This record gives sequence, C-alpha cells and structure tokens, in this order.
Amino acid sequence: MWLLVDNQTFPQPPEVAPLAPGLRSETFPASLDSDGKTVDAKTAAFARTAEQGFYEPWFTDEQINQVGRILVKDEQNLTAVYVDRDAASAEPWGNALAQVGFDADHPVGTFVGYDKTLNAGGPAGPLPARLITVVTVNPSFRRRGILKHMMTSSLARAVEDGMAVAALTVSEGGIYGRFGFGVATREANIRVDLGEGQGQGFALRSKPAGRVISADPVKLDDVINTSFEAFHARTRGSIGRQQTYQMAATARWNSEDPAAWNRKLRAAVHVREDGTIGGYVTFKHEGWDTEPSTIRIGDLIAADDQSHLALWDYIAGLDIVRRATMRTAPVVDPLQSALVNPRSYKVTALADLLWVRILDVVKALEARAWTADGSFRLELEDPLGITGGSFTVRVDDGAATVTRDAAGDASGTPAGAPAANTTPAAPAREATPDLPTLQLSVETLGSLYLGDFSVRTLHAAGRLKDTTAADVERIAKILDLPTVPFCATHF
Repeated sequence: MWLLVDNQTFPQPPEVAPLAPGLRSETFPASLDSDGKTVDAKTAAFARTAEQGFYEPWFTDEQINQVGRILVKDEQNLTAVYVDRDAASAEPWGNALAQVGFDADHPVGTFVGYDKTLNAGGPAGPLPARLITVVTVNPSFRRRGILKHMMTSSLARAVEDGMAVAALTVSEGGIYGRFGFGVATREANIRVDLGEGQGQGFALRSKPAGRVISADPVKLDDVINTSFEAFHARTRGSIGRQQTYQMAATARWNSEDPAAWNRKLRAAVHVREDGTIGGYVTFKHEGWDTEPSTIRIGDLIAADDQSHLALWDYIAGLDIVRRATMRTAPVVDPLQSALVNPRSYKVTALADLLWVRILDVVKALEARAWTADGSFRLELEDPLGITGGSFTVRVDDGAATVTRDAAGDASGTPAGAPAANTTPAAPAREATPDLPTLQLSVETLGSLYLGDFSVRTLHAAGRLKDTTAADVERIAKILDLPTVPFCATHF
C-alpha cells in the first residue's frame, strides 16, 4: 500500500540515475522464439554476455538455450545497457570497437530481476521479494554510471510493484551497501570427518528415526518440491528457489556443461516412520585421486531436524568414504551438537550470503518475527529516499504494527510517487515521547531484519546513530531473535 503523509506518498521510487552519453538501457523479459525451444537473439546475447562477465566458458548454442529456457521459466526480467554505435563512431576508439568488439546486440551491462518469496519469520508466512542477480559491467565501460542506473531503475520498478524487500547475493562485498543492502544471512563451508582412520570418527549420540533410502535423482521432482516447501516454511531467512536447483537435484543440470546431464550425481531420501518424506540429499564422489576419499554434498534439504541428522548419518555410512564437504551449511548446525565427537565437524569458512534491502518499512517489519512485545521508535535514513523517516513500531502477541510518524519524515525524499491506495497519517512522535529510539541507516536495518546481527552488536560496531545504551537494551529485548537465520539458496 502507499502511505500518504503531508501530501507525499511513501515508499517512493528513487530517482533513476542517468547513463553517460552514448549508452542506452532496455528492460525486457527473457523470451523464447516461436518454436518454444530456442531463446530469442536478444536473450541469447544477454546470456552470453553475462556468462562472460563471470568468467564462464564460451557457451555453445545448445548451452545458451538451456540457460535461456531457465530464465524464461523463472520469469526473469533482463536489463541491458548497450553502446550507441552511432555515438561510438565519433569517438577515437569507435573504429576499433566496430572492428574487434562484440556485436552491437551484446550489452556492456547486465542485470536480472525476478520474484520469489522470503521467509522473515512472521506469522503470515513468507513475503514476496524482488531478487537481483547477474549484475555485470564490461570493464571497458566502467565509471559511466551503468551499475547505478541499473540498480536505481530496478529498485524503482520494485517499489512501483509494491515489493517490501529486495535481496541479492554478491561477488564483491563493498559495492551494495551504498544502495541500502545489508548482510542478512551467512553460511558456513564445512568439513566432516567420517572415517575411523581420521581420529575424529563420525557417530551420532542417538539414532534418527525412520530410514534413508538411495534414490534415482531423475525421480525426485515431487520430493524436491514438497521437501523444500516444508523447509522454506520453517526456516527464517530462506529464499524461494529458481529452476536451476530443481534441475541440478534431478541431474538435468551440470554446472560444468549446462546442456549435459550430471552423471556423477547421487541422491538419497529420508522416509519417516509414518512413511512420509522428510527430506533429500544430493552428492557426488570427488574422485579416487582425492585423499582422503571425499563426498561433496550438493544439496541437503530437510523438513525437520530428525531428517537433517538422518541424511547426514546416511552420508557417514557410505562405503570407502572418509570425509564429506558442504558449501552451504547453517552457521548454527544441529549436526555438530549431535555428534559424539564434535571435533569431527569443522567450519572451514564463513561467508555472507543473503543481502536485504528494505523498500517498504511498514510491510517488511509487519512480516517479520519478533521476540517480545513492546514498542519503540525507528528513525531511518535512506540515501535513495525510498523509505526513510520516523516510524513507531508496536509489537503485541508477536505481531508488529508499524506506522509512519507525520512529524518525523526524512528530508530530501523525492516527490512524485502515485497516491493510489493511500492510508491516513499516523500520530506525530510527540504523542509517545517515552519510547526508546533506534536511529540507523536502511543498510543497517537490512542486517537486523532477519536476526543474524543483534542490536547490541551493531551498536558496538557504531552502526546505530545517537542511540543510547539504555535504548539499545530496551529495543534489543523486542527486536533481537533467539536463533540465527539460514538461507540455503544461491542466486
């Protein structure tokens, strides 16, 4: 919904940054040709450019069509920035570009947006989220406003579409904070020693119920859907998945060759005592030249903790295997505490995964989980002018009601947003002068949103502006969450 305050509507689309002269942008849906099997030329050129931007091999037509069909299935919208060849011809480098550069239909900037859901832990369930991915800028055309243009135009569309949050994953950590994205979940890379010969052996304190059976990956479509649906519903921080996960878990997608099957893939499924499916795991052997003999887990999705442990117990029981590795594991993993010897479980790396950008404070906070009832005032700075201002947050029976304070709007907020579906303004802040106040940037709110970072930690880091220690303690009791979030999905 749009909120009307002092004849302005909130949230507001940001001002779209211009491109440098000689560049133009276009946004279009990923599309197939009339045969329904091959991607159209524009989508193909976009996909090739994006793969090159991430240093992937030169893809064949068959591989590009496979990638493009997935873009279409996920209803992904592509934003491309192109060089105006007429303008380029007047530049000293124009002739060289025409002679040795890529064709004119190959963009110099790529950007993808599409919609899934984010589990923020609230009672209403996951909320829609605009996901951002495949962001590349040709190194020959940096410092021409390409990234800023693509990002601000994408966020403007997300606001106009009524999205409460946007989310992305990053290759470089120092880029996206300036656009209001904050680190919201982290993941662990782990190594689990399985064999007796390692001196760290694998043994669970108690045997999980049910049975794990080896599975044919190509038959897992229904299991994948139901297992992830249950996992997504119970896991704060989880993001809905794109089609590549479905195809990878059923061996129809090979990251080394998208047009080929992954014939190394193996799978297993946990069957509960009542006969229902509790989850699945996919994995492959790293090869006999690996020492010790190692299994790499590709995906492990469980609807409950017992299934999580049972699938690990199956991996540990595989013949002639002494170690298992996994790239995407929760930072707090029940497996480690379930082991007789917790030292057999080693975290080899920690990394940020999900970055969240709040677009609508009211919608986003009302969809969130809360620890305790109470109230506080939120003073939010948003350099893009989307959702800054003063808000009152009241939590009752675990559900939040958020209202914008008419007297506390941020200055410099762009005007001109449509005024449809407006809501009356909230009372001015003077009506509740005793509330503790949290002052922060929208980037910092993104880091607090899912509960991976605490109010106390971010206060100690100097991220809460002019928030007193007393207010920190009062707000932390309401806002901080008892468990860490987990996102098992890269995009």
